[in-house]
Amino acid sequence: MSQLIHMRQRIGAVTTIKKITHATRLVAMSTHARLARQEPFMAHYKDELSLLFARLLEQRSDLECAIVHCLPTATQSLIILVGAQKGFCGTLNIALFKYIENHFSTKNPHNTFIAIGKKVHDYLNTQAVKPLISCNNLASSTISGITTLLTDTIIEHAHEYKEIVLVGTYPRTFFNQKPQHTILLPLTPPQQGTNALENYYWIEEKDTLIKRVSTMYLQAVLESLLFSALTAEQAARFHSMDNATRNAQDLLETMQRDYNKLRQTKITKELIELSGSFQK
Repeated sequence: MSQLIHMRQRIGAVTTIKKITHATRLVAMSTHARLARQEPFMAHYKDELSLLFARLLEQRSDLECAIVHCLPTATQSLIILVGAQKGFCGTLNIALFKYIENHFSTKNPHNTFIAIGKKVHDYLNTQAVKPLISCNNLASSTISGITTLLTDTIIEHAHEYKEIVLVGTYPRTFFNQKPQHTILLPLTPPQQGTNALENYYWIEEKDTLIKRVSTMYLQAVLESLLFSALTAEQAARFHSMDNATRNAQDLLETMQRDYNKLRQTKITKELIELSGSFQK
């Protein structure tokens, strides 16, 4: 009887775990779908701003701007690490941390880090690294605020670094997320066909306008990268929780079958003992 009670308790525990993983899977899928609907508008805004930025740079290619041209004499590098806010993401965080160690060692004294996401913050703590800035509230509702903070920090400290790099995990497909890094400084728009702006009336000074647009472009790139990292986190969480739910269901079926066999065996044994006592 005690064995049956123990098996019933295990079945109840696995059932509870299955409910949790199933609910987490639904939340991840819902969040990913909401982010996917917003992504085309964000990509269109960044592409249009990129085109405008490229056209403006053609007018003043000799412009000396800290966030456009890197500082050759600097020796420090600023590494912005973007990780998951929560767990249940499978190997997403492990792959990211391995990528960081292979490309941007936390032991290098010339590397300064910014942590975005609770998991990255915890990782840097284990490495005894104090980040320049730490944001532990990465979510779709906080991306705009984090982007503004990062943009202001980069503009303020751009002259101190030879390069500024953002490292995160991005979705190649819905079921495949890979870590990669993006060079933010020096800031250059992608190569594309441009149209002359000589027929435009320049109300403001060209230098002032280019610096303002470069700031907007940097903010758009940062927001797009953070958005992609958050989308990859939700996709990885859905995939991980979907596998966990399936495994829990398979385990429940096996445990229920073993429970029924054991229960039937005990019932049969009791019937045999009962019938034997009547025969006596």
